[in-house]
Amino acid sequence: MIGPTENGSQFDRVILLALFTVLLFASPLSRWWSAIGAPWYLPYLLWLAVILLGAWLQHRNARHDL
Repeated sequence: MIGPTENGSQFDRVILLALFTVLLFASPLSRWWSAIGAPWYLPYLLWLAVILLGAWLQHRNARHDL
């Protein structure tokens, strides 16, 4: 049986990050974090978290390419 390649696992991580982003911003969960009393900058912090997670995953995969 052939195991998953590094490119396959990188693709899986990208898909998981995309699904996490959709869950965070386009689901009923968004009503929870956008509730009254939440700071106005919370969506920007959430996008920053998604971007930093994507950058970390990319950096992690770049180290394995060496």
